[in-house]
Amino acid sequence: LSVVILLVADLPVSAQSLDEVRLSITKGVMDNIAHDQLPLVIAHFSPDLKEAISQDDIETVLAQLVEVTGAFQKQISQDARTVKGMPVYVSRSQYEHYKVELGLEFDEANQIIRIWIVPVSDLSAGTMETSAKALTELLHQGLFDEASSKFDERMKIMMPTEKLGASWTHIMMHMGSFKSVKSALKDPEFDTVDVRCEFDHGDIIVRIAFGPSGNVTGLW
Repeated sequence: LSVVILLVADLPVSAQSLDEVRLSITKGVMDNIAHDQLPLVIAHFSPDLKEAISQDDIETVLAQLVEVTGAFQKQISQDARTVKGMPVYVSRSQYEHYKVELGLEFDEANQIIRIWIVPVSDLSAGTMETSAKALTELLHQGLFDEASSKFDERMKIMMPTEKLGASWTHIMMHMGSFKSVKSALKDPEFDTVDVRCEFDHGDIIVRIAFGPSGNVTGLW
């Protein structure tokens, strides 16, 4: 028995990896947000972030979020990603109507230096890219009524059919005739797709944002 105890005592204790530590913090922050414990969230902020974002700011954002998504229900998962060369830690949660992602970036002391929380679509990256290319083709063909039918209600008000057509005509006046869609690439962090379009006088990016229901919520 004494030999067994000595052998067990000599086994190395594995410390948590950096990712494990940060994923644990990310899960805890999402729990704090879900239970309205915002001072505990702010306690993880770096000094610069504490100066930039107040508790009132967070409360405003969360109130707007819940108006769209409904109430928090449960956390689904946490994962580490690399976005533009930076490690990002994400908690995905189920709210009443949509899924929501909390994203965090950390400094070397594991203090939060960047935070965002957004509703996300269940559409795959490939589906969004295909939809974005199809919308761009509708613009190219002058089918502005059909293109605007893909918009959510807010976008339909901000970008009515006449304004959409005038904007596309303005582009062609400067860039020449549309030639082709060269590529479509979803942002790894947000539900936006950059569609690179070739015109006579060069390329432009048509950036299309998708809402959690799959409708277009932004067009640049």
